Amino acid sequence: MNNKKSAQEYPVHILREQLRQRAADDALFLSRSVSRLTSCDAQPCLEYRDEVTAEYGIIDRLLYTQQCRACLERCIGQGRSRLRYRWRDGRVTETSFRRVAPGRVKVFGLLRETARPLPQAG
Repeated sequence: MNNKKSAQEYPVHILREQLRQRAADDALFLSRSVSRLTSCDAQPCLEYRDEVTAEYGIIDRLLYTQQCRACLERCIGQGRSRLRYRWRDGRVTETSFRRVAPGRVKVFGLLRETARPLPQAG
């Protein structure tokens, strides 16, 4: 995951929805994974260990996204906010939000896999 410091400006309602949808997608993935039957018979499902391993990455990304959502709300209320997120593997991602106009925020360091490309509204 690359933590580039490039800034991007978004309408608040679009960024809120984009982050909400990302969190919902990750939560849905986890729900499917947790609900998955490992086997319908007495045979072991040894590959399920891989499924659980993949869940760690999804959970980490979900927590980062949820922290971004909370940080965005603080920014809307206070004008700016900053998140310093420590991933399971020890890496640190710094993401900051700054209100630049009514209904618009500028975001620095939002991870690309968390921030799908958004249309720029004028």
